[in-house]
Amino acid sequence: MNSPYPRWTDPVRVHLQSGLTREFSCIYDALDFLENEWPTRDGALYARAIRLCREALGRTVPAPVAREAFTFACLEAGMPVAGARRNRQRIGAPMSCTPPIARSTNL
Repeated sequence: MNSPYPRWTDPVRVHLQSGLTREFSCIYDALDFLENEWPTRDGALYARAIRLCREALGRTVPAPVAREAFTFACLEAGMPVAGARRNRQRIGAPMSCTPPIARSTNL
């Protein structure tokens, strides 16, 4: 399946504070995680990761730059990260890189 969102060559495996591991292979999913599931809403690296992921989605920043920023934000938040190679065994199903159904902006 072709995704309109920039993908990383190597997924990023994040070891969550709950003990689970999640794998991110595209910028959209990383940004969604940063904006909606992040354990804290502060930190310079967190803010930088959001900005660079948004810019990468707009294709003004290369995808590897956003990947690195996401990785450092995870480390700042106390979530260890491991880069994955395509030939290694995957943990769980990869993220889909598809946006959720559009939500109404009316309150």
